[in-house]
Amino acid sequence: MKKFIFGACSGLFSAFLLLSAGSCKPDEPSDGTRSDVFSDAPTANRVQPENELDELSGLADSQTQPGLLWSHGDAASPDVLYLLDRQGQVKGRVKMPVYNYDWEDIAVGPGPKQGESYLYVADIGDNGNDRDLKIIYRLPEPRTPNETAQAVEAIRFRFPDGHFDAETVLLDPLTRDIFVVTKWLNKANLYRLAYPQSTTEVSNAELVGAMTIGVDLTGGSISADGLEIIVRGYTAIYYWKRQPQEAVGEVLKRAPKKALPYIFEPQGEAVCFDKDGKGYFTLSERRNLPFVNLYFYERK
Repeated sequence: MKKFIFGACSGLFSAFLLLSAGSCKPDEPSDGTRSDVFSDAPTANRVQPENELDELSGLADSQTQPGLLWSHGDAASPDVLYLLDRQGQVKGRVKMPVYNYDWEDIAVGPGPKQGESYLYVADIGDNGNDRDLKIIYRLPEPRTPNETAQAVEAIRFRFPDGHFDAETVLLDPLTRDIFVVTKWLNKANLYRLAYPQSTTEVSNAELVGAMTIGVDLTGGSISADGLEIIVRGYTAIYYWKRQPQEAVGEVLKRAPKKALPYIFEPQGEAVCFDKDGKGYFTLSERRNLPFVNLYFYERK
């Protein structure tokens, strides 16, 4: 994503401080099943090779290759999914048979075939707010680090109310619904593609409603058990808890429960939960820096 301007950073950071102070709900007691407190001193591992991985925009913890994370570049980057280990090193490259117009996020979880894990690669970026069709590519999650992607399906859709840039895709593992969050609106629009998603016709995404946050949202993740949701921007990571019977759309229309620990990144666009619920990872585009880190914030 090329649209971020550092001059806006101070304003965004001020907004983040105001959010942390007032608009997010204060810390609440744990529900007894899982702590919502995470380390504010994450582990940091240098991402390498630096020149190949300079515009990473999405992140998802592999369910078929333990210890590895899926990532990818955004607009006009190679048509490749990268596998990173926990130390930030590339361990595999999976060639995709589709063009990377502007891949902005990735999710992993269930899909059409029972017991199969799928990747969802979101080609949803739209810097000019003039792109009619958005696409989410769904494929069975590869089981080895360097294979060619197989059985890639395209979920094509339109927003029902205009053209919007978007960088966040969320997969609900409880319903298999897909959610897309817009960028740059003061209150982000939240859209749903209900399961089963068509791969033969263009769908109209359902407008679920407006969120209480917005502007710089660049990525998100739903935990493997479906009960925690994070959405990030350049200056903050927002967190919600969800009850099993609650719809994701209803959860995300209320104010975040809290802002999570976050070390500022040069252009942070990627975030995901660890598949075992041990914490969350963040990753940034490199911009003009010599390297970026893969951060892991452990659950306390």
